[in-house]
Amino acid sequence: MGGTFDADLLIVGGGPAGATVAAEVASRGARVIVLEKRTADAPSRAGVIQPRVLELLDARGLMGRFREAARNWRPDFEIPVYFYAGMTGLRYFEMDTAHPYALILPQTTTEHLLRDWAVESGANIRRGAAYESHEQDSHGVTVRGLDAQGEPFILRGRYLVGADGAHSLVRKTAGVPFEGRGAELTAVSVDAVLSWPYSTPVHLARNENGWVLAYPFGEQTTRFIIVAEATRHVPVDVAPTMEDVRASLRAILGEDFGVTEHRWLSRYSDAHRLTPYFVDGRVSLVGEATRVHYPASGMGMNYCIQDAFNLGWKLAFVIAGDAPQRLIKTYDTERHPIIRDFMDDVAAQCALHFDFSPGGLALKRFFEEEILPTPAVNAILRDRVSGFGTTYHHPADPHPADGGRVREFDLGATTYNEVAARSDFVLVERAGAAPADRVLSGRIARVLATVNEFPGNIADATAVLIRPDAYIARAWVGSPSDAEIAQVYRSVTAQDAGIEAVAQ
Repeated sequence: MGGTFDADLLIVGGGPAGATVAAEVASRGARVIVLEKRTADAPSRAGVIQPRVLELLDARGLMGRFREAARNWRPDFEIPVYFYAGMTGLRYFEMDTAHPYALILPQTTTEHLLRDWAVESGANIRRGAAYESHEQDSHGVTVRGLDAQGEPFILRGRYLVGADGAHSLVRKTAGVPFEGRGAELTAVSVDAVLSWPYSTPVHLARNENGWVLAYPFGEQTTRFIIVAEATRHVPVDVAPTMEDVRASLRAILGEDFGVTEHRWLSRYSDAHRLTPYFVDGRVSLVGEATRVHYPASGMGMNYCIQDAFNLGWKLAFVIAGDAPQRLIKTYDTERHPIIRDFMDDVAAQCALHFDFSPGGLALKRFFEEEILPTPAVNAILRDRVSGFGTTYHHPADPHPADGGRVREFDLGATTYNEVAARSDFVLVERAGAAPADRVLSGRIARVLATVNEFPGNIADATAVLIRPDAYIARAWVGSPSDAEIAQVYRSVTAQDAGIEAVAQ
């Protein structure tokens, strides 16, 4: 069934992942409709943006507004020393990036900023629109739902993205399995009406009674995340009380600060499930629609946004006719292994984090005092948490930087981010080692850099082709021919059907 389309892309869910996909696709000229059933803000479950997502936002020219929002929220919004498995000591300030910190910002504000970006890019966000079902065929996807007035609607799109969270109805309708286990422990998060009682920007504590993370979360508000040994097996559907909170704080921190009021109070679990694939024909799942897990080290929302950057440019290219539909499958083959590893890391953190036996506490002390400070270990763990460890490198890739991240760097008259914000693929070449003219096919912006050095993983390169999601398609030592550049471009955009990422 072909016919007319109401949109090129329909997205169910306007949270961080859905809004990012919407902005990435709409900014490249596609018609995008986002169906968001919420008419009011949800509580800010996440409160941290990790360095890799900050780099991606910077490459879209958005960091100014995110930093300003964070500054308005709290003056010490940069956290240069972060934590892993409930233990402090990840030295973000040592990382090779323009953003060597975690940025404290409520998820509600992050969603506002990302939705603003999506609307500015041309997306149509429909609040109060509830998805009910979909059917797909060889030409598109038909979505049925109820609008904000409760009236039924039918929309036809060329593609559909389910960004509707861990209870995703899009996933269920598509029949995509949700594999894993249910809850084994629960934790409590509370935004308490309490002025920040500590001298440091973040406070961690643990003993045989459990673990607490605390940080200021707005004016006269302190967020406590609590895993209490006495209540960790209370079912997730049992609502916590402020007396529960006070008892846990007394047991772990030694005092409850006399707190009686809260702005938000929730119990959540470590349920651990993942879909076996992210793409089903013309329907893709993104972010929490593909998984549920304990929110270890504030990583969850950030990996969801990274999913969205990977999927967004690929959908945009396919919709515009600049790539075949099989390009969307590379979102699955690239991101699914990353998320499998991420889920394994979450499980490992939980095993280390939540053993409050004498042996478990001794292990954590040893790990925090003797292992975590080791430079190589610190680098590995902060790469995992920050997102810097993500790579799409294949063993056959000729340069070790191929598939790795690229960060902001100086090009002489301009910067990579300034070019990336208005471009798709970016070809950067050293001015003295490149021909003056090139004949480039595809959506590639070329820049001749007049600086002496490129950063980090591309320091020895003379030419670098960078993907729209700020990962390196290919780095060359020497000057590539126009044909070599074109071949890499065709491979990355799946116009070469024989590439490994498509064949998998």
